[in-house]
Amino acid sequence: MSTPPPSETVPAASAQTVLQNLQAGLEAHRRGDLSTAERLYRLVLQTAPDTLDAYNLLGRLLVQGGRVGDAIPLLRHVLDRNPGQSALWISYAEALLAYGAHEAAREAAEKARQLAPKDPDVLYIWAETQRAASAWVAAADGYRRLLAVRPDHAGAWLQLASCLQAMGDLTGAKLAAERALRHAPQAPECHNNLGSLYAAGEDHSAALPHFERALSLRPNYPAALINKAASLRETARAAEAIPLLEQAITLTQSHPQAHAQAHAQALAGLAQARHSLGQIDEARQLYRDALAREPNNAETQWNYALASLTAGDFAAGWQAYAWRWRKAVPPLPHRAWPWPVWTENDIAGKRLLIWGEQGLGDRLLLLQFLPALIEDGAKITLETDPRLIPLLQRSFADVDFAPEGTYAAPELLQRQFDGHRPLGDLAVTAPPGKPILRADPVRARALADTYRGDSRDRLVGLSWRSANPTLGAAKSLRIADLAPLVAIAGLRFVCLQYGATAEEHAALRSLFGERYIVDPGIDAQNDLAGLADQIAALDLTVTVSSITAHLAGALGRPVWLLAPPAGRSLFFYLMAAGEGTPWYPGMRIFRHGHGEAPESPVQAVAKALQSLAK
Repeated sequence: MSTPPPSETVPAASAQTVLQNLQAGLEAHRRGDLSTAERLYRLVLQTAPDTLDAYNLLGRLLVQGGRVGDAIPLLRHVLDRNPGQSALWISYAEALLAYGAHEAAREAAEKARQLAPKDPDVLYIWAETQRAASAWVAAADGYRRLLAVRPDHAGAWLQLASCLQAMGDLTGAKLAAERALRHAPQAPECHNNLGSLYAAGEDHSAALPHFERALSLRPNYPAALINKAASLRETARAAEAIPLLEQAITLTQSHPQAHAQAHAQALAGLAQARHSLGQIDEARQLYRDALAREPNNAETQWNYALASLTAGDFAAGWQAYAWRWRKAVPPLPHRAWPWPVWTENDIAGKRLLIWGEQGLGDRLLLLQFLPALIEDGAKITLETDPRLIPLLQRSFADVDFAPEGTYAAPELLQRQFDGHRPLGDLAVTAPPGKPILRADPVRARALADTYRGDSRDRLVGLSWRSANPTLGAAKSLRIADLAPLVAIAGLRFVCLQYGATAEEHAALRSLFGERYIVDPGIDAQNDLAGLADQIAALDLTVTVSSITAHLAGALGRPVWLLAPPAGRSLFFYLMAAGEGTPWYPGMRIFRHGHGEAPESPVQAVAKALQSLAK
């Protein structure tokens, strides 16, 4: 870091010349001619070293040009001689913020506030330093104090919105962002901020026009490019997102120091777009590039884990999978148990509590790793969704089970365990790919006889919808999508759909007639043991990615899975390509075709069912 140049070798100039040079430098600064402005500011300081405005302006210019390391000692030098100047403390705090020295920036801003407690510029930088340190409540209070004096301060409204969002008040954040936009309708930052708040609420149709308006005002705006691309990806338009992200990468890599975070975000966004389009190898490399710049970004680590698992690189995948607890929204809240996390390899005779995480399908995947613990002699108690317990009790006779609730059961907390582990931490290798569930064979035969009746028809189970609140729509089919199956003779279709409505049943009966079977004695939503027996009674299950697919796979039964289209959603157990998956050997995956007239998975299933029926 450099220090201010000595001034003794330059003769003093007249006050008029100093003022002229300072004014010329300021005009050059305003029009973006930073080199000329810097030369004139330094000339002023050489000829009139006590000109505080020149120090202040030069410091701001150096920060603006990404030369924060030069700005900090220069401003510190003049502050040591003039500690009573609040404007210098503001510039110093701004430089420290840009340098990433957040605590020092807070101290500098506090100095400024002590000198000028009602100055709007002071109030703003004070709040900014609090926000940079993630002191959201203090920052929001600072912005509100400023807005009480300057209610038209768009920047304060804008940053107040970001604080409220971080505090979980999305409604208040939107109101603040709207106020910012009202006071600065031509500011691209205001449109970008409001768009990001709509996107945070999953309202991408409202978000996209704001991103587009921001880009019309500033075409080379990396943050808006990245945010628009994210909304396009979330609305199944990942291919349209790619050129925007490539543009953002080009813009940010040309100014690496000033846009380091945005560059990493653009790389991660492009990785996500490639990932959702099934371009797994390209996505993994982009994730690695982003992590080289932001290795502690939990969201990028999590997405890299999913891409690696999809690619079959289980070593890298499970290592990055551990970042799931550090995501902004973890897959499930981490349980705070009174026992230590068990990480030792020696588990023979140890009493371990294994607790479930994520959805039912993820649990059935991860339960494949439980038998290894049992074989190594551990005494296992599994806390899990109570709907799974009756099925798991007949599948894992040596395991004790505890029903999972919002809070741990007091009875469970009174037990003595050597340690605990979340279910996802058991996975460190490739999946065993062996059936782990047992159906009731007597009941399964009885159900098969009932469904088949006097016919010789093959029995095919159908499940067409996922109720997952975030991914369900991407996985689900409409009833009309199943029409290609109607013409196939020799088959009876048994409803396996949990939560199927009367309207859906009526629509399927209109398609299949008496060949569509609904068993009122099985509640597929809550009686998972009954649903497993039902699946075991069938010749084949045809399903979208849902608990039904996982049950059939974990039972070792034949299951044909209708994969979602590329660009909508990917699930790592389906892998990147091919008809098989190491998770479930009995599963056959039907993916969307390519070419001018791509074949849908249902059409491909219909052709394969023709052979099965014969």
